[in-house]
Amino acid sequence: MQADKPPLEPKHAQISPRRRMVYNLLAWFCFGLGFVGILVPLMPTTVFWICAAWLWLRSHPQRVRFLVNHPRFGESIRRFLESGEICRTGKKAAIIGMSSSLLIWILIVRPTWPIALLVGGILGLVALWIGTRPEGSHKTPTQAKVTLDPNAWSRNRAASDASSNNPPG
Repeated sequence: MQADKPPLEPKHAQISPRRRMVYNLLAWFCFGLGFVGILVPLMPTTVFWICAAWLWLRSHPQRVRFLVNHPRFGESIRRFLESGEICRTGKKAAIIGMSSSLLIWILIVRPTWPIALLVGGILGLVALWIGTRPEGSHKTPTQAKVTLDPNAWSRNRAASDASSNNPPG
């Protein structure tokens, strides 16, 4: 006779309350920075809101719905969460924005060369990572496929990886 197993809890329920609180606070911080990015030139919005969505998926998944349904930024956030895609325009804007910010920072702050090279190297690695993200082929808005269950998110990614490795035929 088998003992009854408790039902599997969603991944966000398995996180300790303290960690959920930290994730939630960081998510609100990222959301606030993204909001500032709407008003301030060269400050990104989508990147911070993607971070907020990632953190909220682990702490308060119901809050992600607002971000993925946002009329202007929702499509980019949804595509990144679903498949890691960044559109070509987004890539260009991010890389140009990082380069411009680095140049302005160097001209205003005048850091020592080792610090400037360190910051430039970090931004260069981030730019390289952004540049290697898939761009996707669809330009029209899609139905939201983002689920509020973080476990399903990893299962869907594994399923899509398996289907791309085994083409029909």
